[in-house]
Amino acid sequence: MKYIPVLFVMSLLLTACYGSGVVPPAEDRIQLERNTEFDGESLRFFVTLPDGKVASVNTTDDAIQAAPGMTPVPGHQAQTWTFLKVTDDATTVAHSLVSWDPDDPADYLVAGWWAEFPDQKPPLTFKGSVQYAIIDGPELDHGFAPQLPVEGTATYAGPAGGLYAYEAGSGWGENEGEFVLEEYQGTITLTADFTDRTLKGCIGCVGDLVTQRGHFGVFLGEELGDVQGIAKDYEIHLATAILREDGTFDRDRVTLKHPERTVTLAEGYWGGSVSSRQDTDGNPRLVAGFSGLDFEESDGSEGVLVGSFVALSETFRQNGVSRFPPPQDK
Repeated sequence: MKYIPVLFVMSLLLTACYGSGVVPPAEDRIQLERNTEFDGESLRFFVTLPDGKVASVNTTDDAIQAAPGMTPVPGHQAQTWTFLKVTDDATTVAHSLVSWDPDDPADYLVAGWWAEFPDQKPPLTFKGSVQYAIIDGPELDHGFAPQLPVEGTATYAGPAGGLYAYEAGSGWGENEGEFVLEEYQGTITLTADFTDRTLKGCIGCVGDLVTQRGHFGVFLGEELGDVQGIAKDYEIHLATAILREDGTFDRDRVTLKHPERTVTLAEGYWGGSVSSRQDTDGNPRLVAGFSGLDFEESDGSEGVLVGSFVALSETFRQNGVSRFPPPQDK
């Protein structure tokens, strides 16, 4: 199996090294740090590399493409930027989608990815590179911990997506051995139980997972292969996670289901955080995070699904109204 090393970074939330079929230890999954600065016009995008150095790009100096974007957040507008930065030490390729309130740019959310290629200049290879998935925004800054409801439930839904790698086994006939590296997109559904302080959900239980080039084409190249659509009927089930006082959560159990293929092994995790902004019911207006798993099937096929998600509360999706929680009595 051609495992892909992926470093997930949730600004202020989740960092996880994923690859070689090993779920990272809990202490490596949560790191509280910012990855963006945005003023309503310009974006600075940055990550802390494994060697401790900070790499950054910005829309003034490093953007090679800009286009209007789509956002699930009511009342927001969105813009995408693709970045390319070549230095003596490395090449950076990054993409970001920024969603913000035009009347309040401090209300913004960034979803994106980052690929760092140390000691390389174009043309690039994956050898020695590190890939990052990033979600960031002031409402995920846990210097301002959310005020969680003490009881009740809430449902959430929104977009999920990331990278999908698959090596076809004997069940694929003449396509056995074909390796596919693609993007997947789908819908995540979550249920929060604030009485029990738990969160659980599924990616792909509502609608299909689809594999299509959306953001990563700048380094994945052209769409590939006769088996590129094989992710369609997978369901990624996210086991119940404990919601902490600071709004973060993680769980090292994820299962994978398919109506026609037999999954013999699935190892993974998921985690993230809830927003510090509330919907009109007093619940966090969104949940953001990451999921990742390695899996094997009975015919010898092997795969990896790694990505990020943003899920909005049903109330927020319907009325588009949110607020900061009222001040707490001291």
